[in-house]
Amino acid sequence: MIRLFHTADLHLGLKFTRGGYSPALQKRLVDQRLETLRGMVDLANARECGVFVIAGDLFDTPRVLKGLVRETAEILTRFEGIVVVLPGNHDYVQEDDPLWPPFMDALGEGHHLLRRETPCDLRDQGVPLVLFPGVCGSRHSKENAVGWVPAALADLSLPDAVRRVGVAHGSFEGLSPDFGGDYFPMTRKELESSGMDVWLLGHTHVRHPDRDRFEGERVLYPATPEPDGFDCRHPGHAWFVEIGDQGRVSGESVRTGRYRFRTVTKTLTAESDLELLKTEFAGYSPDTDLVKLGLSGRLPGEVYETRGEVLASLRQNLLYLEDDLSGLIREIRSSDIEREFTQGSFPFRLLSGVAGSADDAEALQIAWELVKEAKA
Repeated sequence: MIRLFHTADLHLGLKFTRGGYSPALQKRLVDQRLETLRGMVDLANARECGVFVIAGDLFDTPRVLKGLVRETAEILTRFEGIVVVLPGNHDYVQEDDPLWPPFMDALGEGHHLLRRETPCDLRDQGVPLVLFPGVCGSRHSKENAVGWVPAALADLSLPDAVRRVGVAHGSFEGLSPDFGGDYFPMTRKELESSGMDVWLLGHTHVRHPDRDRFEGERVLYPATPEPDGFDCRHPGHAWFVEIGDQGRVSGESVRTGRYRFRTVTKTLTAESDLELLKTEFAGYSPDTDLVKLGLSGRLPGEVYETRGEVLASLRQNLLYLEDDLSGLIREIRSSDIEREFTQGSFPFRLLSGVAGSADDAEALQIAWELVKEAKA
């Protein structure tokens, strides 16, 4: 039985400069990615995995700070087995490479960088396993990097007891949002006909298969291990993979991330809707949860005026809140007009006329706000 730990797309060095985060929050998000790597190494050791596979985009760019390169390598040296790193389309291999030579120097002997189209044979290190990499040599490509694998496998004539694992980085038909086919696109047919027991992939930041356990699946994406934005709707995952003597593959997904990016959209029509919203947010944590909130609908005037207080109470349960209330409008009633303006006055007649002749609640709200502003 061979036990592997499979991760990808950690994107160390990602700055989080988009999104309006404070400098302090940016630093927390940046630092957490290294902590997540530490946590995964601990998990892999606890499960007695023999190989720790990173299927691309360990770094966000080929040019990162030397200190980050050293610290990353130092964390990985804590793994008690063999570390295998595949460059991805963000940290791709270059001729005059500023990243990978110093990284491998810091990582030390006994570990592997999959930077060439050649099998990586681990048998001499006590693991009956040969890895076949699909190497990224650029940021984009309309051709994948796995076409060489079937012929190379045939040339090796491996014994039946030796397992074959493909490692690649790129998009996968039916799963990845690669509409232009620019990210080393792969198909299920070519991967499953390649002779590999399983393919450990990276690039797509969602889990595949999207369940906690699997048996017999031959194409795997672990998902990004630490969420990196509001388009990431999962808590961060990696795979424990076991390959049996006959090449039967099974796996278990493990949660790895700390922060959660949540997108919440609600349509509000009554005060009770606000109470339900507060109840939902009470389950979030100011230590871990970042929320993008979009509210729409119409609320009675006295309830609408409390929206600022409600947002303030919601923020107490969050690490970060980005709110959009542009779709939320005040429901103007005849009683509001009568209370605010003298009967027969121009504002009274204007607003009463709009209220009586228009079905457009937004037009009435605009008229209300203009009149209130003029009155002020």
